[in-house]
Amino acid sequence: MNTAPIIIKGNATWLPSGIRNAPKPIRLSFRFSKAERKIFRKRKRIPVHQWCEQHRYVTMSTLPGKWRNEVTPYLADIMDASFFKSVQTIIICKAPQVGGSEAVNNCIGYAIDRDPGPVLYVYPDEQTARENSHDRIQPMIGSSPRLRSYKTGYMDDSAILRISLQHMPIYMAWARSAARLANKPIRYLVFDETDKYPVTAGKRETDPISLGEARTITYNWNKKIWKISTPTTEDAPIWKALTKEARVVFDYWVCCPLCGEMQRMNFKQIKWPQEEKRDGEKSHSTDPELIEAENLAWYECEHCDGKWDDSMRDRAVRNGRWQDRKSGEECVTYLKEFQPRKIGFHIPSWLSYFVPLSKIAAAFLRGLTDLEKFKDFKNKHEAVPWKQIILSTSEEKVLQARCDLPSQTVPEEAVILTCGVDVQKRGFWFVVRAWAIDYTSWLVHYGFLGLWEDVEELLFSTAYPKLNSDRSMRIFRAAVDTGGGGKEGGITMTEETYWWLRKNATGRGCRVWGTKGSSRPLAGKLNIGKALERTPSGQPIPGGLRILSIDTMKAKDAYHYHLQRAIEKLPQGAYLHKDTGRDYAAQILAEEKQTNQKGYEEWVQQRADNHLFDCECLAMCCADPEWPGGGIHLFHQAGRSEKKTRRVISKGYEHPE
Repeated sequence: MNTAPIIIKGNATWLPSGIRNAPKPIRLSFRFSKAERKIFRKRKRIPVHQWCEQHRYVTMSTLPGKWRNEVTPYLADIMDASFFKSVQTIIICKAPQVGGSEAVNNCIGYAIDRDPGPVLYVYPDEQTARENSHDRIQPMIGSSPRLRSYKTGYMDDSAILRISLQHMPIYMAWARSAARLANKPIRYLVFDETDKYPVTAGKRETDPISLGEARTITYNWNKKIWKISTPTTEDAPIWKALTKEARVVFDYWVCCPLCGEMQRMNFKQIKWPQEEKRDGEKSHSTDPELIEAENLAWYECEHCDGKWDDSMRDRAVRNGRWQDRKSGEECVTYLKEFQPRKIGFHIPSWLSYFVPLSKIAAAFLRGLTDLEKFKDFKNKHEAVPWKQIILSTSEEKVLQARCDLPSQTVPEEAVILTCGVDVQKRGFWFVVRAWAIDYTSWLVHYGFLGLWEDVEELLFSTAYPKLNSDRSMRIFRAAVDTGGGGKEGGITMTEETYWWLRKNATGRGCRVWGTKGSSRPLAGKLNIGKALERTPSGQPIPGGLRILSIDTMKAKDAYHYHLQRAIEKLPQGAYLHKDTGRDYAAQILAEEKQTNQKGYEEWVQQRADNHLFDCECLAMCCADPEWPGGGIHLFHQAGRSEKKTRRVISKGYEHPE
């Protein structure tokens, strides 16, 4: 190594006398170590997206190997913006499978090589922290020759929860552990999947995000904080950060491969073939499995009406750019002009190479008949929070769901009838609802019955005429609530209902199930427990009795969702017959959704009579795919198999919104 000599005059008084009085000049030389030369070497500054293509290797991916920006081009500017001088907080509200977490890992890799400092990853729980360290962080370092050169070589320095490099540590923490979030000065802080974090990090601690941010105080002027998550609700962390913290929110605009016009992609431009009914009306739903399996969806350019398949969509994205949501100014220009500290990016699934357009269309169609799947569509494809909007807050609003169907009459489209019965101390409330195969439904009959004999007459003998037909329909399936108050004679209504079910549940035409509200949230809407062998008073039940537990929160959400669709005259609505009265509407509004002290939403009873609301939830659950025996979609409408009366047209789905 060639070095310029450093000359020290011999008469320097601070030199030791042995060296100062030496007869000849003394020559000493030294060399920086390899590690020191690597740290002190001045490198040409390059943006993060270029560094990734040179030094980042992807291991857990369908496209393993060197990082390629062309696969997820929308991530390049996010990575570069993260290291813009003024930027300190980067908020990424995203759909799954868009590469957001890997983009942040790229930023950490860049920091290891170019701008080192202590790193802290915060995950929702310990298991996720360990898995990400083992499956993503450590392989990222080990697979890259550049990053691997910073490893110490000691086994203890590559532990799961702490990685010690030659010049910086990387810590793993989880949101439920206040201890893991404390006592560490941190420059680079990554909050991954923030909407899965608990409200607090411990009984005596604040929220985990605040605890983590407190670790960056030492690096107040050159810290970097990433907040990444798929959104859930408006009150959850990522949406609050995007809408309240970020000074600017950027959306990605794509360039049409056919006309060259720029546009922000939106779901309403995703189209798919639709079915035409006999009367010429267009169906608002098609088989989602068929659409996804045969890749039938496309994106329609809003300027030239050109159709993009998945390949053309990818071309449009590769030629896109990030723009400020309000002003339309490009990302780089905005950063230079306004020097913001907190910035946000919104990434829906239709920008992703890994998500076919047909998968998005199928997810939307599945959500039309299942509220939980519709929530998933909003969160995981549109990347927006779910909000249960209950516009039916007045009796007049509820009654706007009425249609022209007469009372106690079945519409032509109906394939089966279901019934919900709410057992009271003295009497029974009931609702009868008709269902089409696409899960549109109509209220047929509701009211109050005095005796068990009247219930039997309703369920097993009553036939309702079908509109414009000489046929009639009986109730196919019913749910009876096994609650109820006490009763004279020492036997509760619950026990009396058990004995009635033992005698009448099967063998009389209508299949009847006993139900109860679940005391805890369920994975789905329903759960079949073990057979009850005794009544609450201890009497044996020969052969046992199976009772269905119902997640009442989910059921009530679902009913209001379908009622709202009926008010707006949309498919899959829960319509009311034309003679529905204010007495019905008052009971539907007897409960309202509120947020409790812990921040969770719950249905709270405001008036005593909510029985018809409960009955509607039971009747709706009877039609659900989770119900024993399957949902309404398993039934076939008369004449539906006559192919000569059907045809598929290619004008695309017309969104009802």
